[in-house]
Amino acid sequence: MKFLALLLITFILYLGYDTYYGRNGVAQYFQAKKQYLEASMISESLEKRNQNLREDIADLKQGNKIVEDIARTDLGMVKQNETFYRVIEKDSQSKK
Repeated sequence: MKFLALLLITFILYLGYDTYYGRNGVAQYFQAKKQYLEASMISESLEKRNQNLREDIADLKQGNKIVEDIARTDLGMVKQNETFYRVIEKDSQSKK
């Protein structure tokens, strides 16, 4: 009888171990779920980036306004016969 109880306890412990750590167990499920969430976040950010690029491409195909805006903001370019003014604020500590 003791042998049967010991065998039953051993079998239950094995099943518990196999359920948690075995193939397709709980530990593997949580690891796969974490990897899925990370991949979903990366995919979502790439989708947003692609949408922004599609919008930029559409703007570039529509005309030169976006090109002019990019040239002015990113490259600091000005049109011919146009005067560029840079406003520099005085530092409040330099008056002392």
